[in-house]
Amino acid sequence: MSLESNNNNDIITNDIAPEATTNASVKPKSGVSRRNFLKYSAGAAVGAASFSSFLAACSAGGFGNSSGSSGGNVTIQFWDANWGSGTYFDTAQKLVTEFNNTHKGITVKYTGIPWNNWYQNFTTAVGSGTAPDICTGGTFMGVQFDADNDVLALDDVVSELKSNGQYNDFLPGAFDAMTYKGHTITFPFSMDIRIPFYRTDMFQAAGIKNLPTTWDEWRTAAKTLTKNGKYGFIQPGADNVTEHMLEALMINNGAGLFSPDGQLDFSNNPRNVQALQFFADMVADGSFDPASVGYASADVIKAFSRGDAAMTVGGPAWTAQMDATSAKQVAVIPPMTGSTGMKGTINWICNMLIFKQTKHPNETKEFMLWWSQNNKPLWTQGGCSPIPIRSSFYSDSYFDTPIIKAIRSDYVPIAKGAYAQANTIFPALNDFDGDGTLETLGQNLLQKKNFQTSIATAETGLQNIMKKYPA
Repeated sequence: MSLESNNNNDIITNDIAPEATTNASVKPKSGVSRRNFLKYSAGAAVGAASFSSFLAACSAGGFGNSSGSSGGNVTIQFWDANWGSGTYFDTAQKLVTEFNNTHKGITVKYTGIPWNNWYQNFTTAVGSGTAPDICTGGTFMGVQFDADNDVLALDDVVSELKSNGQYNDFLPGAFDAMTYKGHTITFPFSMDIRIPFYRTDMFQAAGIKNLPTTWDEWRTAAKTLTKNGKYGFIQPGADNVTEHMLEALMINNGAGLFSPDGQLDFSNNPRNVQALQFFADMVADGSFDPASVGYASADVIKAFSRGDAAMTVGGPAWTAQMDATSAKQVAVIPPMTGSTGMKGTINWICNMLIFKQTKHPNETKEFMLWWSQNNKPLWTQGGCSPIPIRSSFYSDSYFDTPIIKAIRSDYVPIAKGAYAQANTIFPALNDFDGDGTLETLGQNLLQKKNFQTSIATAETGLQNIMKKYPA
């Protein structure tokens, strides 16, 4: 989800043949959400015997009693968001074509959709009875639609994964955010996460030999790096990646937006205020590039690539958008301890869901499982921005990079969802993900507006969201 204006905001609808592609212009939605960032932020493996046997089972018998394996002929509509580069939709279509060619009686029709107006598009489709059978979309879209009884439970799919050994191929905790009121309502597809990057050449030039391990050291490093028209930090204030940094800092400090029982716990939690104050203090130090306020993610990537600043917080595929020479100078700062001595960051488990409107639940589940097992080309060929959710994919040399290794080993184990510190997901999260309240907070702090007033304004906005979803 990139926060730069998307120049490829076309709906791409493909049947089986690539030449069936059509483009329809989409009017951009005012504001942006985390999903737009993905365009710019790009356990042990399952045994071969288990994997092969499961594929054979799917091919021969389908899922449940799907008509695809018994001579029926069904069509499944699949809406897929743009999770990668300019080749993502084409790569996804090729995978769908492969499925169609190998699964007699089931035809999947692929539609690539932009993030602009994503929520309105899905809401309209569900309300009019024209929702797709299966889709990818906003991280918490499933729980919001499930609150209206529009989502098909996937408990039987999870049971199948556990029985054939595939369950352990998913990254630890992958299904935690898929569960609501005791049922699995969505299926994990990938993981988006925020991590701090630094330019090794600028650290070396500044004489910084040891990477920061605490917030105090981080702040000192940022001040040291700020000189001669260069800055310690740069963030996109014109979109919500700065919001993500704020949320990551709160989690890093042992807090988050919510209490364990799912109640708003923002400004009343001193650990959150402490994290936000740390950010504001670095801005007050002059360590942030002043251009941050007006920069979108694409602007920050270019500026970071130029060496305008030494550090930034972004997503896994951030360096993929930089020129190759500059990208070689970028590395990941290991997790730092916050003021409370804790470590952490924020992540989102991107997922798939099946709508109850589907007339072909078993065939749709069969496709979903096949897609999960066979979609590695979305990364290797389609530039998918979040990291894979399946451990077995990482055996591919494509993922054998220092940055991906650092993310998996150092950050995935300490990451928490945007619903931290709540024990479970809940419908209001979808609004929190795209409302813009925390994005505005980030802008206000970057502009050095009054700290207390900025926090109070954000508190009011977040409370208003919670009021829309009474317990």
